Amino acid sequence: MTAGPGAGRGALAAPALLPLVLPAVAAPVARPVLMPLWMIVAAVIALLIAIAWFVGALMTTRRDTSRAVADIPMAPADRREWIARVEACSTRFHDGEIDLRALHLELAEILRGFAAARTGEPTESATAQEILQMAGVRIRPFEDLWRRRRSRPEQELEDNPLGHVGRLLEEWEQPSFDRDPRAAAQTALDQARKVVRQW
Repeated sequence: MTAGPGAGRGALAAPALLPLVLPAVAAPVARPVLMPLWMIVAAVIALLIAIAWFVGALMTTRRDTSRAVADIPMAPADRREWIARVEACSTRFHDGEIDLRALHLELAEILRGFAAARTGEPTESATAQEILQMAGVRIRPFEDLWRRRRSRPEQELEDNPLGHVGRLLEEWEQPSFDRDPRAAAQTALDQARKVVRQW
């Protein structure tokens, strides 16, 4: 059997098609595209904001553990009685019957009694530190040394009256080495008058 003229052409054409059917050599693989740096920074900032919000929400919504101190109204006659006690101390100091230390002790006793009448708390036998704790004033370590150098209590009478009284008692407990005891006595008397008249 002899091959026809068309058979020879088909046999020769098959090997010529082979290179066209085989895939071309693979192109080099492109490196993966990484996330831009600004996206990483934005994610870190968003995470920090979320943590700060969570901590802030926990701190502002936690239960208040401080004791609630009442503010019992006082009749004008009772207030006049407390004012008279402060004025009697003033008279005794100016007459020379008591010194500055005794004045501070008597004013502290008066303010403790007045605070007990206003709050219903047992402040007559409480220390200045205990009164500050009743008022919800936080005391940090080593604050004593700094507080002793202050000339006036840091708690304002309008904001926290019991805290103000506690700071006054704390100030009056410290020994006074003032050059002018009369000025120190006048300051203490003015502070006690202010508490008794305005609280």
